Amino acid sequence: MYITIISGILAFAAMLPGLAWSDTGTAYVTNVAPATLVVRSNGVSYTQLETPPSVVVFARLEYDTGVSGRIKSWWIQPKIINGYGIYSELPGMSLYRKSQSYKKGSRPKSIGLDLVLPVPGSLFADAAVFMCNMKAEHLRNQGKSNAWIFSQDRMVNFEVRVDYDVDAWGAGSNNPILEGGGYKEITVWCSRFTGPKVPTVNGKLAVPTKVIKATMQVKAIAPPSGICRIDTVTAISTNKSNATIKYRFVHDSGKKSKVFTTKTKANRIAVVRHQWDIPNGPGKEQGWVRIEGVSPKFMSNKGSYSMNCHAKGAGGLSGKSGAGNPGFSGTLR
Repeated sequence: MYITIISGILAFAAMLPGLAWSDTGTAYVTNVAPATLVVRSNGVSYTQLETPPSVVVFARLEYDTGVSGRIKSWWIQPKIINGYGIYSELPGMSLYRKSQSYKKGSRPKSIGLDLVLPVPGSLFADAAVFMCNMKAEHLRNQGKSNAWIFSQDRMVNFEVRVDYDVDAWGAGSNNPILEGGGYKEITVWCSRFTGPKVPTVNGKLAVPTKVIKATMQVKAIAPPSGICRIDTVTAISTNKSNATIKYRFVHDSGKKSKVFTTKTKANRIAVVRHQWDIPNGPGKEQGWVRIEGVSPKFMSNKGSYSMNCHAKGAGGLSGKSGAGNPGFSGTLR
């Protein structure tokens, strides 16, 4: 009787090889970092992702060949999907695939691996901005104004999954039971607009000009004629080439010049030179002058001078300026 029962069980198993001898496998995302991305806006559209260096996908891969099988190789790669609007996957994920092959004699029966799959953050930029703008367009179609749309943060997301494959041999390798595991989401904040409108370049936020340092050097000139003069040379270092800088001179007396304009060279530096006549008075002629930025705001160091003059100068600004024909009202003192 026992022999009959066992024979029946074996016969039933033979009739269902896919159930009795199938390999089993699964792969899923355990975490993702960062879990939040931010897209900027300019009050009219969403323009630019605050791009992280990378987005790291943490995944788990498991596979079991049962009694008689062996694993020859495996691969796993991220799968990033737009979670709003038109369904699409980020291309090129095979470039960030992890894989391994095993030689004969060292092929395992099963694996259980925790894997780290970094993806460049720049790959998310276009898709993130696209989803945010689709969100804005959907709201416009409902009759909402830009002022209303961009008055608060809005949310879309990416779905983060993994694709995988295992090459194995054995009784169950021809009919494996593969499970799709869990996924994680990356929240994309389509940020509200809070400041003045910023000019855009090709749909992206223009980088504002910033003066990093402005260094002035002053040379005192006291010729035999007695007409004293100072020669000022100022190097203005910025974060951009071909940037427009508006500036003026300020004297320690409180007098200010008209506004001058210059542009930075390819090295992101503008060098400006101006000469100023110094009015003579009793005793030593001394003081300081510096540049202050009108657009953008900045301030150079104070360039000091000290000299003895023997004749009364004409005052005002000489005609040897390196930036057009500027002039103080009256004298520097």
